[in-house]
Amino acid sequence: MSPIRLGVIGLRGMGGGHVRAVSKHPDARLLAVAEIDASLAETVAGRHDARAYTDYRRMLEEQPLDGVIIATPHVLHAPMTLNALDAGMHVLIEKPIAMRVSEGDRMVHRAEERGLILAVGHNYRTFPGNLMLKRLIDEGQVGPLYRVHWQWLENRPDSYYQRDRWRCTWRQAGGGVLMNQTSHDLDLLCWLVGKPVEVSAMIGNYAHTHEVEDTVVATIRFQTGAYATLQLSTCGSSLNSRHLWGEQGEIVFRDTRNANVHIPEHFQIGRYRTSFHETIRTDPNIAGQPDISWEDIDCSGLEHPSLLDSFINAVRGKGRPVSDGVSALQTLELINAIILSGVRKRVVTLPIDRDDYDAVFEDLCRGNYALK
Repeated sequence: MSPIRLGVIGLRGMGGGHVRAVSKHPDARLLAVAEIDASLAETVAGRHDARAYTDYRRMLEEQPLDGVIIATPHVLHAPMTLNALDAGMHVLIEKPIAMRVSEGDRMVHRAEERGLILAVGHNYRTFPGNLMLKRLIDEGQVGPLYRVHWQWLENRPDSYYQRDRWRCTWRQAGGGVLMNQTSHDLDLLCWLVGKPVEVSAMIGNYAHTHEVEDTVVATIRFQTGAYATLQLSTCGSSLNSRHLWGEQGEIVFRDTRNANVHIPEHFQIGRYRTSFHETIRTDPNIAGQPDISWEDIDCSGLEHPSLLDSFINAVRGKGRPVSDGVSALQTLELINAIILSGVRKRVVTLPIDRDDYDAVFEDLCRGNYALK
């Protein structure tokens, strides 16, 4: 079977990793790269026997590609994806799928209309710890979830934003900690718990000089009836902490070394001797607690196809991407809902009004709302 012919758009940051992955993949061939830095484009192309472009649209017109991988600033995700889909190419785009859910709607619709694959780079779904967490929940190991507490805390000094100035503005990044760092976590939350239907949030900029939010506290209600509380910030020491409660037990997932952890240092499941409802109804002790049996969870042996593997398989008609456009759009809508709630200071129901969010986003870009 012939290899899938791919081009990579954007060579800094994640783009360089995508180039290396494609060049090593037995079922892919790197034909071209596009990057506005001509010197970088020529260097990378020469290293991999590919064609270099400074205008990605010329690459789309001239190269016989099956698909493209897009790793550019967020503001370019929607227009580049739409252009690639219109050129008849499958697309794997870095997260987030777009900055506004109205853009994401068009991207998903265009891909479906043209029968093309739209995959999004939510690679946290491939991490062993997250795979095991998903398995435990789907197998009903703790029963139906009813409550979640989720924290992602990691410091990002101003030097981080000085390196990539586009991350500092609403117009180019679409958001701060929500878009840049924790869109992965919010994707996991939806993947694990289900469809969000209501959001109440506070957002602010506690310590940074950029425009966008660096701290978020939010409450989410899901279609399943479960509730989640979130604390997300780029003003804190590394902490990935998740506590999930179900009818039959609870799960603790925690790491203080790395907020973007593959295998957590502390991963336990606690099983109740009786269901929580039964404990509430029958325990004679006025401060009675569940009788819990704790067990350490080992997730080190779990493996999952990479994003590139699943993209290539999907292009060949063998399954779906790890994270497709539809599921990534749900994640983006949750992010937009949190921002909308934080700015408007009200409870937001989902699906959100696209025009309402677009108006708020324009006000944020113009500086009409200043985060405190």
